[in-house]
Amino acid sequence: MDLTPLTESLDDAVRVVGRVAPAISRLKLKRVIDLLNHFPRAYNQRVGIAALKPGMYASVTGQVLSAENKATKRRRMKLTEIVIGDESGTLKGVFFNQPWLTGRFKPGMKVRLSGPVDYAYGAWSMKPSSFDLNPPPFTPGLEPEYALSEGLANDDLADFVRKLIDRAAIIPDPLPEALRDQLRLMPIAEAYRQVHFPEHGKALDAGRLALKYREFFLLQMGLRLRRRSEAEDTELAITIGDDLRERAIKYFPFEFTKAQQRVCAELEQDLSTPGRMHRLLQGDVGSGKTAVALYAALLMLDNGYQCAIIAPTEVLARQHYANISNYLKATRVRVELLLGGMKKTARDAMMADLADGRIHILIGTHALLEDYVQFKRLGLCVFDEQHKFGVNQRAALRAKGNRPHILAMSATPIPRTLSMTLYGALDVSIIDELPPGRTPVVTEWVQRSRESAAYERIRAELKDGGRAYFVYPLVSDSDKLELKSAITYAEELKNDVFPEFRVGLVHGQMPGEEKEAVVQRFRNGELDILAATVVVEVGVDVPEASIMVIENAERFGLSQLHQLRGRVGRGRKQSYLFLFGDPKSGEAVDRLTAICRINDGFKIAEVDLKMRGFGDFVGTRQSGLPKLAIGDFDADFEALNRARTDASRFGPSVDESLIRMCLELHYGRKYRLLDV
Repeated sequence: MDLTPLTESLDDAVRVVGRVAPAISRLKLKRVIDLLNHFPRAYNQRVGIAALKPGMYASVTGQVLSAENKATKRRRMKLTEIVIGDESGTLKGVFFNQPWLTGRFKPGMKVRLSGPVDYAYGAWSMKPSSFDLNPPPFTPGLEPEYALSEGLANDDLADFVRKLIDRAAIIPDPLPEALRDQLRLMPIAEAYRQVHFPEHGKALDAGRLALKYREFFLLQMGLRLRRRSEAEDTELAITIGDDLRERAIKYFPFEFTKAQQRVCAELEQDLSTPGRMHRLLQGDVGSGKTAVALYAALLMLDNGYQCAIIAPTEVLARQHYANISNYLKATRVRVELLLGGMKKTARDAMMADLADGRIHILIGTHALLEDYVQFKRLGLCVFDEQHKFGVNQRAALRAKGNRPHILAMSATPIPRTLSMTLYGALDVSIIDELPPGRTPVVTEWVQRSRESAAYERIRAELKDGGRAYFVYPLVSDSDKLELKSAITYAEELKNDVFPEFRVGLVHGQMPGEEKEAVVQRFRNGELDILAATVVVEVGVDVPEASIMVIENAERFGLSQLHQLRGRVGRGRKQSYLFLFGDPKSGEAVDRLTAICRINDGFKIAEVDLKMRGFGDFVGTRQSGLPKLAIGDFDADFEALNRARTDASRFGPSVDESLIRMCLELHYGRKYRLLDV
C-alpha cells in the first residue's frame, strides 16, 4: 500500500493505493487536511502487563500463548479467548462471535491488544476494541486510537497521518498575533503533532486545548462575517410611517402586550434600515408570536412585497390560515393555504396567481418548498417552529426571493447563553410576557395507583364545561415497549372510562382533511375529549380546553412536555396538566419533577439543556452547524464562550481573507453559519 499526496497543498487529494484504499474512501478522507483533522477518538496507554490498572484503556504487546473458541450458554453467542504474555504477566483478550480469529492468532506470534482492562479472580482480561498483528517494538507512552472502517487497521491509519504530520506547519492560524500572545496557546503545528502522537499526557491536553479554541474562534469569526454580509444588503429597506403603523395594528382585535410592542419596534428597525433582517423570535407557547409576525408581513405588503409562512404540520398551517384570514377579512389582502394533497387544477390556478403577485400571503407546509412555487416579489419568509426545518429546507424557501428578510419563530426557548454563543449571525427577540387573563397551568404527576382519583377530577371539569386532551406517545400498540396506543386508549376512554362524554381521535397517520375535521369538531364543542398523539404539540388552539392528560409522560422530553402544556391555559378557566406514568429512571423522574415545578419556558429550557447536553438540545444536522473536528459543544462550552468573547474583541484586527481561507480549508461548502 502507498499514500501519495499529489502536491504540498493541504487541500489537494491524497491517493491511496492497495487494499486499504476502499476503507480510506469510506471515511471520506480525501484531502491532506481531512487526514490531519481525523483526530484520535481515544488514547491507549502502552504498558507492560505488570503496570495495568483496572479500568485503564491500554495497549498491551505480548506473545500469543493460546487461542481457542468456547461455547456459551447463549446459543447464538460464541466466545474466542486469546491469551498473551510478556515478561511481567499474562492477559486474556475476549472476543465475541469472531471464531475465525483463532486462525489469525498463532501461538508464538507477537500481537498488540488495545481496549479497556479489567481484573477479576486474580487475572487480567480485556475486551479489545482493536488489535494489531506483528506490531512494532514496544515503547511506553500514549497510543492514538482512530475511528476506522472495515479493512483498515489502526496502525495503518496512524502511519498515514505520521507521513503527513509535517504538513501541519503550513496550516494557517486564524488567531491574531495579539491574541496568541495573550492566551499562550501551543503553536498550531505542534498542537497537531501532540494530539496525534502525544509525548505525554500534559502535552496532549495542551495540544487539544489549542486546537479546540482555534476551532471555536474560527466558527465565531465566520458568524461575524456572515452578519456583516447581511448588513450590506440594501435592497429590501422599506418605508414605515405612522399611517402605515396605525393601519397595520388596527387589524388585530386585541391590544399588544408591552413585550409584543417592543419586538414590533425591533422588527420595524430591521425592515426600514439597509440590510437583510435575520431574526429569531422566541416566545413561550401562547405569547403571541404569530401576531407579531403578521404585523411585520403587513408592513412588507404595503411596500409591494409578498410573504411566505411555513409550518411543520398541516394542523399548524391550517391554524395560521384560519387566524390570519380572520384578522384580515375586512381587507383586500389575499391569504392562501398550500398543502401537499391539493388537486392539481386548484393548485395550478393558485400558483399562477402567486407568480402574478395577486396572492399576498402564502401559508403552507413543506409544499412551499416545491419547484412549482414561484413568487413575484417575495420579501419576507416566516419559519414557525424553525428548529423542525433542516438547513436545506430553509435555504430552499429563501431561494424563492431575492435575499428576502427572515423571521424564525420558536416556542422552544433557547437559553440566553446558548443563543448568544451559537446564533451570532442573527438577532434574537424575546416575547417574555403572556396576554392578560392567562393563569398558570397547574401541573401534577399522577402515579398509576392514583389514576382513578384523577379521572374523577377530570370528569368534574368536563361536567363543568371544560374540554380535555388525552395525549399518547404511539399511534398503534407496541408489544416491545408494552405501551398502549392512542387508538386503544381512545376506545377505552369512549367505552369504559368516560362513556357519558364524546371522544374523538387524531394522529399523524390520518389524512390531513380528516384530521382537521376532527379537530374542528373539538374546537366547536361537538367533542368533549380529543385523544391524540403529539400531532397536537403545535397548532391546535382551543381556548375552551382546560385539561390535558399525557399518558406515559416519562417517554417525553422536558421541552416537549412544556410545548404540550401550552395547548391548555388559553382561556379564562383554570387549566390542569396531568402526567400519567411510573418512570423507571432517575432522569425521567427529574423531568417530571421539573415540569411540575416550573412554568416559565426559558427556565424549562435551561434545565433541559443541563439534562440533555448541547448536541441533543440543538441538533447539529438541523441547526446547520458544521461537524466539529475536535471540539465538543457540551464538554468545551467554556472555551466556546471564551472564543465568542475574543472574536468580538479582536474581530476588527483579524485578517478577513485569512478567516475565509481557513473556513474554506476546514469546512468547504459544509459551513452553513447557522442559517435559520
